[in-house]
Amino acid sequence: MPIELTEQQQRTLDGADETPPRVVDPRTNRAYVLIPEGDYEDLRELLEDDRRQRAIRKVALRNAAGRMDEQP
Repeated sequence: MPIELTEQQQRTLDGADETPPRVVDPRTNRAYVLIPEGDYEDLRELLEDDRRQRAIRKVALRNAAGRMDEQP
């Protein structure tokens, strides 16, 4: 569910010196970075690709280690 910004929040973001802007949840004191949705999707794809590559490398190393114990 998207959260709509108030006019005051929009003005604050428009004048923000920091890019990308950060917001803090006062209940938890956790900081969040606001980025455009398209940038988020691009980053998400990159992270998923990286995870897949790590999984492939892990399996390849396991297979290679198993073959090292085999007799020629």
